[in-house]
Amino acid sequence: MNVKILKVATNELTTAIIRNGQRIELPSIQTGWQFNFGSRLKELAHSKAYVLVSDETPGVVEGCLIFQMRDKVMTYMAFLEIAPENKEHPKRYDHVAGCLIAFACKQSFIHGKDDHMGWLTFDVGEERPEDAIRLMAHYSRKYRAMRFGETAMLISPDDGEQLIKEYLERKA
Repeated sequence: MNVKILKVATNELTTAIIRNGQRIELPSIQTGWQFNFGSRLKELAHSKAYVLVSDETPGVVEGCLIFQMRDKVMTYMAFLEIAPENKEHPKRYDHVAGCLIAFACKQSFIHGKDDHMGWLTFDVGEERPEDAIRLMAHYSRKYRAMRFGETAMLISPDDGEQLIKEYLERKA
């Protein structure tokens, strides 16, 4: 799927692609990422990895997502991370996480069943409680996620549709 991400150095939108991620290319702790996506993918039943790459550098993963179907009806964003270069200031690209989250929302409409259609669920699993609270607040503010329980969050179908329009259907 073609998307637009912001190249921070020039403040211009550039084309990127979200596509199936091959295990060999999935990011890992050894390459400076927080998660070993290949190992996580192998551990999770009914899951699929997606990578976001820029057209300018198609061999460089800018963000990674593992999407999972739970109990064959509920959609779950198991893991999401952007490249270390997109976290630091100055970032290389912005809107990477937004595009991947919106893509997961789109998958929730395609694969969610019954009352779960369009609802995207995920957990925030930071080691320190204060980091988890900060990240949950960020997801709420920027991506309209709602907190329920200790670390669980969800994005409603209405908010998911807004994210899809904002991040996946962006023309310029």
